[in-house]
Amino acid sequence: MPEIGELDEAQLTDLQKEAMRHAFTVETGPMTALRGDLLKRISVARCPFCGIGESSTLDHYLPKEKHPEFSVFPINLVPSCAVCNTRKRDRILDEGTNVRMFLHPCYDVIPDMAFLAVRARMEADALILSYRLTRPAGMMVQTFQHLRSHFNELDLADRYRRMGLEHLGGQYPALPRAYGAGEDAARVAEKLIEGAEDFEEVSGPNYWLAKLYRALADNNDFCDGGFEAVRVQAQPH
Repeated sequence: MPEIGELDEAQLTDLQKEAMRHAFTVETGPMTALRGDLLKRISVARCPFCGIGESSTLDHYLPKEKHPEFSVFPINLVPSCAVCNTRKRDRILDEGTNVRMFLHPCYDVIPDMAFLAVRARMEADALILSYRLTRPAGMMVQTFQHLRSHFNELDLADRYRRMGLEHLGGQYPALPRAYGAGEDAARVAEKLIEGAEDFEEVSGPNYWLAKLYRALADNNDFCDGGFEAVRVQAQPH
């Protein structure tokens, strides 16, 4: 997609601009139908900005305050979770570089190169996760800056960390089953790699859960019984 700085400003009066913004805000029949169509698509049930939350809102990729002409333009209405919508707000360009701060789910092609990494370590019977981005050889600096801006501005490192621990709690029962009476750490690692491959087949090599599973498979302490750290304790009723 063209850089935002290359867009000519629409020649609209203040009244016309307000009318365009109003068309999005007021629940007319056509707007209700458009909103429902965009949010009910199975392909965007999960927020395309973060890959974590449910798409329950529509984000104006180009802010309607600055670009009212795109207030009801479907391609500018990106289904998103409330967290991403709130964090993105009306920001679009980095003032220092004049480059877009966020990826557009439809127009920006995510490289197949591995750029997302997660470190997993056991510390005092606790699992510590940390996500980060690394620029692989051959990736353009500007492409990496764009990815890093999106990652940082949406606080994805901490959100992936928290949701990763929550996810593992739900997956816990499968881990001791794989470990078995023979305490087979290699079998636990094998199951984690199988899970990573499944995630990668559907969501690509940089999917946050695929990276998590591979990091855990490489962590012998976790596979050799350390997975007990993610066991969710039953809450008293």
